[in-house]
Amino acid sequence: MGMVSSAIKVPLPALRRTLERIKREHASDPEYRELRKALPRSWPI
Repeated sequence: MGMVSSAIKVPLPALRRTLERIKREHASDPEYRELRKALPRSWPI
């Protein structure tokens, strides 16, 4: 996740908080769930 943070010039803790918020707010959204399935299980959020 550090590479993503560096690429978009966002501090890692802020990126992590944003991703956690998105996960919380969209957990029941079918489109989010489908997109999330495309990420490896090892993806931290």
